[in-house]
Amino acid sequence: MRNEAKMKRLGKLWNHKTLAVLMLLIFCVSLIPVLYLCGYVHATGDDYGYGAQTHAAWLSTHSLWEVLKADIQTVRRYWIGWQGTWFTIFLMCLQPEVFSPEAYWIVPIIMIGINVVATSLLTEYLMVRKLGMAKSSWCILNLLMLFAMLQFFPSTKSGIFWWNGTVHYIVPWSLAMMAIFAFFRYIDTFRLRYWFLALICMFCLGGSSYLAALLAPIILAYLLVLYAPKKPRSLFLLIPLAAEMGGLIVSFLSPGNTARGGEGFGFSLQRILSTVIMSFYQGIVTVGEYLAEKPALFLIFFFAAIVAWEAWYNREPRFAFPYPVLFVVLMFCTWCAMFAPGIYASVEVSGGVPNTILQTFILTGMADIVYVSGWIRRKRRKTPQEFASFRKVAYPLFLAAVAAFLVFYRGTLKETTFFNCTSYILSGQAEDYKQQMEERMEILLDDTKKEVELPEMNSEQGPLMHMEVMEDPDAWTNMVVQQFFQKDRVVRVPRK
Repeated sequence: MRNEAKMKRLGKLWNHKTLAVLMLLIFCVSLIPVLYLCGYVHATGDDYGYGAQTHAAWLSTHSLWEVLKADIQTVRRYWIGWQGTWFTIFLMCLQPEVFSPEAYWIVPIIMIGINVVATSLLTEYLMVRKLGMAKSSWCILNLLMLFAMLQFFPSTKSGIFWWNGTVHYIVPWSLAMMAIFAFFRYIDTFRLRYWFLALICMFCLGGSSYLAALLAPIILAYLLVLYAPKKPRSLFLLIPLAAEMGGLIVSFLSPGNTARGGEGFGFSLQRILSTVIMSFYQGIVTVGEYLAEKPALFLIFFFAAIVAWEAWYNREPRFAFPYPVLFVVLMFCTWCAMFAPGIYASVEVSGGVPNTILQTFILTGMADIVYVSGWIRRKRRKTPQEFASFRKVAYPLFLAAVAAFLVFYRGTLKETTFFNCTSYILSGQAEDYKQQMEERMEILLDDTKKEVELPEMNSEQGPLMHMEVMEDPDAWTNMVVQQFFQKDRVVRVPRK
């Protein structure tokens, strides 16, 4: 009897409100080394190339209007000569050091912030307002999802710390989340402000990374098939879709795409068909790679499934969750579609592409868990005995899985963002980098020196992006640094 009473008290304490607070604490602690590195980040490489003209405009006029004109001129130059993603080029030209050499610290805060806000807005509306989940349960699932995204980024450079990489991938991802949020809100309320939000987001996505630009229309297509017959006014969302398509046409027509992708880049029906097949193949292969390289991600999914089941036990869902198999298939198709742009272009993808692919995998995986658990809940009659039995089985199984992970796969935790950032800090490498960059910035910001020699630095800086200048003054990195800081010559020399 005493043991039974203890178990009941423990069950009352171990509720979703308590767990939500614990998850929030874990999430915040996981960000400590990331935010600590805000004081160490600097612009590098492409930041200087895209920001050279806007920086010169700011230095000479301190006029935002002149900066804007210089930005548009840079977009045009890169659209002709390098790539068509006009909106993200526009943002690249506004990297923080354009305005102040001490402003780059804000990059990780901005990128984590927009990722968290955009994703949370969407999931809160879907899980809490539409499906009827308790806010505490949503908080746990949302934090699990955000934790997984931030901790398992294949590239922290393009996911958190580097302006050029993050505005090309994290900003479009966040725009896609906001667009999908706006789709749902408009269909449910037909309020004009949500239509305008969708229009703005979709217009910007037309000039952004092709992965996010593909994700939002796919979800919109699902929604229109589902809602348009009953709510014809939802078809007004075709106008934001047209805005994105217009932006994408401008992006596709860029002569720079040929320069970057080669003469073979262009429209091909055969290539489209092979891309579809290869996207599904790559999706299956990548699931296997995630199992081998990121097994902790599947532990998070396991725990999320327990939380979702308990959430639907505690509160009756407002949705019937029909056709769960079809839903899972559609989510898998959506994820596989993220491989298509890279496969079609047949070029080496940058580090931000695997980040977006992982984020979509986590988002669609969490959607599957919530949907299928809701369907099971609607099919089964809840009883206190069933709930108690579920807890007696589910939590020991989860703890056993955690124990097995710690025995056999704990080494994979070294690839997490928390571990990489902490190791980089504790090793002293971060402090060395900070001192060397302060030395370098002092040289570059000295207007009396037009020909500068920069002591060499290690280009491998853990989670941070650093593109080192070369001994050859005509090397690309040297040239963009030279242009940004308005020097006549920049060269690397051995460190004494």
